[in-house]
Amino acid sequence: MDTTRYDYIIIGSGIAGLNTALLAAEHGSVLVVTKGRIDDCNSRYAQGGIAAAIGPGDSATLHERDTLDAGGDATGAREAT
Repeated sequence: MDTTRYDYIIIGSGIAGLNTALLAAEHGSVLVVTKGRIDDCNSRYAQGGIAAAIGPGDSATLHERDTLDAGGDATGAREAT
């Protein structure tokens, strides 16, 4: 049986996984494992970016409301949002 070895195995092809894979590639061979296609991840649903409540007049409550209004509770797990 043939065996392929990698220095790093990254599980997940979202933004965090791919960023980690790029960083790891500077130090060795990398395998990215994903549940389907390489673009089969939730990062593409991030509406063009990552958001946080950091601006003047913003708050965690407003951020939560915006997230839920945009469909952030699509899983029905509102308390997890």
